[in-house]
Amino acid sequence: MKVVVIGAGIVGLSSALRIVEDCGMAGLDMTVMADKFSPNTTSDVAAGIWCPPRRKMTEREMQWLKWSHEYLTILLKTPYAPEIGVFLQSGWIAWMHTDFQDPDWKDLVQGYRHPTKWELTHLFPEYKGGFFCTTFMLESRLFLPWITNRLRNKGVKFVQRKVQSLDELSLDYDVIINCTGVGAHGLVGDTKVFPSRGQVMRVKAPWVKHWMLLEGKHPYIPGIPYVAGGSTATLIGGIRQDGRWDLHNDPRDTKTIWNGVTAAFPALKDAVVLEEKTGLRPMREEIRLEREEKKDPLSGRTVQVIHNYGHGANGITWSLGCAKEVALMVKQLLPEKSVKSRL
Repeated sequence: MKVVVIGAGIVGLSSALRIVEDCGMAGLDMTVMADKFSPNTTSDVAAGIWCPPRRKMTEREMQWLKWSHEYLTILLKTPYAPEIGVFLQSGWIAWMHTDFQDPDWKDLVQGYRHPTKWELTHLFPEYKGGFFCTTFMLESRLFLPWITNRLRNKGVKFVQRKVQSLDELSLDYDVIINCTGVGAHGLVGDTKVFPSRGQVMRVKAPWVKHWMLLEGKHPYIPGIPYVAGGSTATLIGGIRQDGRWDLHNDPRDTKTIWNGVTAAFPALKDAVVLEEKTGLRPMREEIRLEREEKKDPLSGRTVQVIHNYGHGANGITWSLGCAKEVALMVKQLLPEKSVKSRL
């Protein structure tokens, strides 16, 4: 059975990885196809904090989160965890509003609690609430190359190519897995997908040992600043621009990030900037993870399409869990295709 995964960010490569691990390569011919690979994907711009959206979760979404958390727990206990960018880190989210309910997933992270009076007074003055927890960090700049090498060693092929239409692939593959993120807007005409532009800076600040995200309109802190300590650099950000498609680093946004972060965390004002990057979060009201049949318009040949996109600002959080469901779908197709090929 010939399978192609379109997209080589965290969602696409995680899908390919879990297919190989859960289904094996017997009877499987897999290709990963994308116009961009690491370090040039949206995932390479992400802060890497395992933190789901703070809203009511469906039963299916909770299952994805549990699968994701279980997989990262396994990786954390391997001797190569530091090399692939998987580690634990504690941190806070603080916000300006007071009407907050604890999220459904609070028991998946460790040590979840509300901020203390001292923390709100001295670390986050003027902020009204939030939470503290210990959670996973996943650095895509290390994790994506590790997955790529693992897949290559299993015989998976990689092709750099911009796919304009699924029809281009329907004669050559039995299963197409669409992990194109915001690209699904044009590829399959999904107008529910839209970009939320983000810009980040990596700085040299080895004293930063926590992540901190600030939300809401503050009296003197501009933007929505955040800080995340990494293995070799600290990532700072605070840009969320819905509907903006450009990928150049905007000096106005650089100023907003710097002013916001240094106002909130003055210890960073002398940090050396190492790099700036911009990416487009693939926003959608809900993740699209479903299977559909598609017929080639010329030959009438049927191809199976599995859509897996629209993970918003939480691709790293969702990816390994959604990938598990993709692998289950592919596993269901394997016997179907084997039977048909023998007839």
